[in-house]
Amino acid sequence: MARRPSGLTAGARTAIVVGGALLLGVQAVMALGSRITHGLFGHVGMDFLTTYTAARILARGEGADLYNWWTQYAVQHPILAAHGVSWSDRILQPYVAPPLLGLLALPLQVLPAGGALLLWVVLSVAGLVLAGRLLDRALDLRLGRLCPLLVLSFFPAYYTLLLGQSEALLVLGVVAFVLLSRRQADLLAGVALGVLVLKPPLLVVPVIYLVTKQRWRALAGLSLACVLAAALSLAALGPGGVADYLRLSRELSQPEGTIATNVAGMINIRGALIRLLPGAPALLQQFGIAGLSLTLLTVCVAAWRRTGAERGTPAEEAELALMLLATCLVSYHALIHTGVLILPAVALLWRGMARTTAAGDRERGVLLGLLVAIWVAPTVLYLPSGTSILPAAVFTPLLFGLWLVAAEVVIRQTAAEPALVKVRTPPGERRW
Repeated sequence: MARRPSGLTAGARTAIVVGGALLLGVQAVMALGSRITHGLFGHVGMDFLTTYTAARILARGEGADLYNWWTQYAVQHPILAAHGVSWSDRILQPYVAPPLLGLLALPLQVLPAGGALLLWVVLSVAGLVLAGRLLDRALDLRLGRLCPLLVLSFFPAYYTLLLGQSEALLVLGVVAFVLLSRRQADLLAGVALGVLVLKPPLLVVPVIYLVTKQRWRALAGLSLACVLAAALSLAALGPGGVADYLRLSRELSQPEGTIATNVAGMINIRGALIRLLPGAPALLQQFGIAGLSLTLLTVCVAAWRRTGAERGTPAEEAELALMLLATCLVSYHALIHTGVLILPAVALLWRGMARTTAAGDRERGVLLGLLVAIWVAPTVLYLPSGTSILPAAVFTPLLFGLWLVAAEVVIRQTAAEPALVKVRTPPGERRW
């Protein structure tokens, strides 16, 4: 049975304001400290620097050499020298993303690197806040002005902004997919989901979900977006440049990765297994990653097959949340900032719990506990180390806990109601 979500109590709103403000304050101090200690692009804006580098190479018409390290170094070195930045373990921060991200950043070439980073961060903040607002209104969460505070105090959102990552674009695409799906505009929903082509490993679980649910129009929209991205990449790089990108992708796919992948800072099955078995043979690590990923996907597919085609129900909201959470866990490349993609999943789970009378106080308490932990713990654990490894190590099991909650909600929402059985009673006996 569904019901209208109730608003937050005054105490809950006060806790969110105080807790969110504290988290934002700590994160701002950490970002300022990193800027002072390492300089601009030493850590702050490090990943944006690679995007800016790629856009500069593409703007020069040198797309065929986009994945040539010396070409990247020739562009990056003057910027690093101007900001007094150098690293002890490498001479550049390599660009390893698909060429499409560099193409999207081409307009930023009119600005110097520092100004381009500032504009990128401002646009990313606006994108994250907009995504939260859209979810708040569409799902009737009644967060109001608390929504930006919750979104921006989430550690993956902070890390997205700190590094200058592209996750704000991904979140907007995923939110658009969720909202368009609720309106049954599947073709456009699939096109919106195509933004994940910026990080291709994130596409695996959504494709399996769409096939399982037989949402062929959404799959067609997603395929259209992928074909368009491939055509743009081929036009920008040429066959040789595309071959270089595919070769680089294979190199980055080793279980322990390279210095450019930071597997220990990942929030997926791959990162968890490498942290647990750091010195194990690569074959054993690959086998473990594949086995655990297939097991998780099998459970997801079984859960998705239980639900019907009706949109906007608690079961459908939970299955979408399950898909998004599994996307982060199964994707072969999901760093801590990729965790911002679970924001729509959290919104869907919270709405589902608030709408149904089937969820008891225990279930709501478990979900609330997981959410508090996943909001607070990563920031606290980042303080002593200044790296994403400890936050990722605690984020991953909490993410798995949310996945378990989503799976349990799907199963509970799709469980058959017990049938009423007519029982023949002797004459004269009272019937209840």
